[in-house]
Amino acid sequence: MIREGVATRPLPGALLGLLSLTLACVEAPPEASLRTSPDSLDAEQADVAPARYLTHFLFAGLDGSAFYGTFAQQTSAQSLVREYDAWRADDSGWRELASIRDSLPTPRAAWRILPGPGLDVRVGGVREVVGLGFEGPDGPVELSAGEEVAVWTGPTGQRESVGLAALEAGGTPVGGLLFFRRSARALQFPAAATGSRGYLLADSLGNGLLFEVEEDTGAAVARAWLHGSVDAWDDIVFVADSTVSGAVAPRWRFEIPLAALSGTIRAIASPAARPVPAFRIECDLVADGDTFRFTGVAARLELP
Repeated sequence: MIREGVATRPLPGALLGLLSLTLACVEAPPEASLRTSPDSLDAEQADVAPARYLTHFLFAGLDGSAFYGTFAQQTSAQSLVREYDAWRADDSGWRELASIRDSLPTPRAAWRILPGPGLDVRVGGVREVVGLGFEGPDGPVELSAGEEVAVWTGPTGQRESVGLAALEAGGTPVGGLLFFRRSARALQFPAAATGSRGYLLADSLGNGLLFEVEEDTGAAVARAWLHGSVDAWDDIVFVADSTVSGAVAPRWRFEIPLAALSGTIRAIASPAARPVPAFRIECDLVADGDTFRFTGVAARLELP
């Protein structure tokens, strides 16, 4: 168990009726767009230590839609080299929203995601990202972050969180849950040999599950937003189903003994114009003898 207050008894069968997520939760307006902000690149080139920064976004929509974004930046005394990729998915498949490869003068806030071709970045009062805007192939797409549900420290000592969010495409916003991970490494230190895999799931009423599974050890952490409260466990079982090893749609099984939760996660075949390093997924969660359906997104979470 990770923290105090974790449920130690089976969850009641009324699991799905206790939390209703509405778009009103994510309507707090952003303070500024970095595209027009004077500190997007700062007034002068900064002298910063060479480092690599990596930020991941996973969004699980309440309607089964998904978003995956990875934003990599590497700094030197001369420039910041960035590699940004983002996709969204629904029942019709994956659509690429951004693929940026370029270099810029090194800013003082070298960890910050910066605007680029077809990408707008909106920040809040503490200059944290509160929204991403894309000129997608089917029109504008907006990812807006709302209230955070849980915040913790990731493997490199940086910020991770799960919170409310909305994804708007074609003028239609959909509420959901957003997993945010930032990691960093000074280039004087060697890169990590392995990373982890993240599985973010939500049901139609906003209950949520997040699994982070280490690739080298198989150790797993589960975080759940059920009954309107967050619980977390590290004494869980999370394994690939050996009977479908190598199948087109892989499957995983999990068990959280302290919460009497178990289930199966399956990848959903989703076409894409080019390979996408993420899966849409669905999950059958068993709690107190009842089965509930969750959908979401899974992706490899590399370290810098």
